[in-house]
Amino acid sequence: MKIPFKKQRNNDEHAFSLNDILNNVKSFFDPQPQKEKVLRHEDFNGAGDVYYANVSIAYKITQRFLVVLLVVFLILSLVTNFKSITYNNFFYLVKDFSNAMDIESSNYDTLSYPSNSRHFFALYRGGLAVVNPSTISVFTATGRNTLKTQSVFSAPCIEATDKYFLIYDTAATTFSVYNSFVRVYSESLDYPITDACFANNGYFAVVTRDIGHKSLVHIYDDDFDRLFTVQSDTVNKFAFDVDIDDSSDSIAICYYDIGNGTGKTEIVIRKLSDMSVTSRLTLDSEFPVSVKFIGDSKLAAISDSAISIYNKKFEQIEKYKYDSSNLTGYNINEYGVAVAYTKNSQSFVAIYDNDGNLIFDHNVNENINDIIVFENFSFLRTDSGVVRIDLKNNKQQFLPSSQGKMLIYSADTALICGESRAEYLVFK
Repeated sequence: MKIPFKKQRNNDEHAFSLNDILNNVKSFFDPQPQKEKVLRHEDFNGAGDVYYANVSIAYKITQRFLVVLLVVFLILSLVTNFKSITYNNFFYLVKDFSNAMDIESSNYDTLSYPSNSRHFFALYRGGLAVVNPSTISVFTATGRNTLKTQSVFSAPCIEATDKYFLIYDTAATTFSVYNSFVRVYSESLDYPITDACFANNGYFAVVTRDIGHKSLVHIYDDDFDRLFTVQSDTVNKFAFDVDIDDSSDSIAICYYDIGNGTGKTEIVIRKLSDMSVTSRLTLDSEFPVSVKFIGDSKLAAISDSAISIYNKKFEQIEKYKYDSSNLTGYNINEYGVAVAYTKNSQSFVAIYDNDGNLIFDHNVNENINDIIVFENFSFLRTDSGVVRIDLKNNKQQFLPSSQGKMLIYSADTALICGESRAEYLVFK
């Protein structure tokens, strides 16, 4: 293939003239076959086979078009992402290639880390993020330690997405955002942080307070710029949970209102783009536990006595009550809602899918310490191991394990994170 700006040799020196450049550009985009590379067009005519000459022309035009398209794409990418083209980002991109290879070649090894009884865990980019008051560590799926740094959090909690993970200190005022290798952002607020959440588009929210309000919710974009601050509208409202659904441009803030002493849970849904209120939901005489968006922008709430599910218009479509029971495990995610509770010395499990349908409601023989729904399966952590239930046919499988925090890596793999190691449990 000819290069349109190739220097031409003359007797005196290497140089190009304007005519040379124009002639080379014209030759580069000329659909006729290049004489020095292929047969001339008249040679095809002489052979009586014009078909291959036309194929050659079509391929040449396509090749030139793709080259131009590539150049335009590169120029537009450079212009629109100019601020993001930094040494640190380029360094992170190069190092992240090995992370992607680790995700594809995971062999489910046991992950080991320094022993601590105050670990907090999160799945992150196919691996594991571990934080405690001493250290912050990130492991790939094959156990490679990509980050190990000193922790500045005395009572840390962690929230993660595929891009970043956020650590906040419930005993202090600082939160920080990390990738697989470094801290990328940090901020100290005036008062302690009580909750945080991350959205898929990189937006995140942090719950704190100030001298005049029991709760403030700061909303940040994916460039770590603070966009909004939402104040509680009465002095007796405490924000217990927050969640963002970028697909519906919504943020849900769950408050507990002491009121006149009877107490009630109020969920306020706002538009993420301008913080205008779109809906208010009230759960009388219920204490909030967790509020999250599920499939198709539906909303689910778990309290101390019931599950409530709302459609995308925030109209209640399901209510499941377990009054006077002891809640032993709960989970809300994109796949549905699950709770485990004990009543009259018996253990029960209730699971809704992300369409709001009750798909499992049975008593079980084991004590349930944790429960997670993932795709068409539910994972129950018991005193002796993990039970996986196929929610299509209620078939159960059991694998023994040590005690620890349960995370679900895939539909057939659970991760049990203990004080000094994380153990992969692979179901057949």
